Amino acid sequence: MNAETGRQTIDWVLAAKGIGIVLVVAGHFHPDASPAYWTGIKNVIYAFHMPLFFVLSGYLYTRGTYSYGRLLKVKARRLLYPFATIAALSFLIKYAAGTLVPLDHPVTPASMLALVSGPVDSYMPLLWFVHALFIIFAVYAPARLYLNNAVIVLIALAFTMVFGSDYPVLGKPLANMPYFVFGVMLRENGKLSDMAMRSGWRCIAVPLALFAAAYVIMPCAAGAGIARYPARLLLGAAGSLFVINASRALTGRAHKKISAAVMRVGYYSMTIYLLHTLFESTVRIGFLKLLKNAPVPFECVACIAIACGVAVPLLLEKEVLRKNRIARTFILGLS
Repeated sequence: MNAETGRQTIDWVLAAKGIGIVLVVAGHFHPDASPAYWTGIKNVIYAFHMPLFFVLSGYLYTRGTYSYGRLLKVKARRLLYPFATIAALSFLIKYAAGTLVPLDHPVTPASMLALVSGPVDSYMPLLWFVHALFIIFAVYAPARLYLNNAVIVLIALAFTMVFGSDYPVLGKPLANMPYFVFGVMLRENGKLSDMAMRSGWRCIAVPLALFAAAYVIMPCAAGAGIARYPARLLLGAAGSLFVINASRALTGRAHKKISAAVMRVGYYSMTIYLLHTLFESTVRIGFLKLLKNAPVPFECVACIAIACGVAVPLLLEKEVLRKNRIARTFILGLS
């Protein structure tokens, strides 16, 4: 294991979550009128923004801390309570809104069933991450009793290369399992973490260069069919490692106010993830539909939407949700 203290670990993890969630919010702002360069930025962000959170979840997982039953109970509270609550609230909002305006992801019988089988096809697609992460915890813990990390990755790799990631329930969890296991290995393997996780400029530049190279060859891998998934894994792992090492540098060298602000965003990252589309979409609809004739540059609208998508959920959790016992339990998943 590396020699960093628990406080240092929490700092860089929070910073990485902060950077990651801002990228998530930015990537989700993509109206039809987006310029070509913005679409290119979105595609780059999508190559690694969610893999980063699976890697960080794996890094924070400590095997043997709980019994399996206790692990499921803890993760159900932290993940499934918010999943069910946000799904119910979104149902009410979208069912009502769908009677007034057309929606990209409307409430239908099929989209309701998809919440269980594969939320990416549901009326609340972003819940796929929570769904997949819970299943990863539920599958990885017992699998690790009998298999080492390399075998678990190979099984997930084989299933995804053969069957893809769109089959019900286990498709997305198995496709993202290698990222989670990579995070576990960074935590458990001292040699690997000492080699890969550093704050020096070389350890920031190398994964960035690897990501750039993989991104350039990705179209060729897409044409090769079966090589597409390994190429995507490389993109996700390299991009995640770049953010991790940049976060370690940020928390160790940047001005304290800057690093503290990024860590604060990371601290509230789950609530930002679950609620950002509501406030981001409000800005998007307000500017691009209601005020479509106003001479407001696209970049200004994007900045306002992203800022609202980050700041409003953060303030909502800090000032309201954490102060209400029911909200703490069922929206935040906290005891």
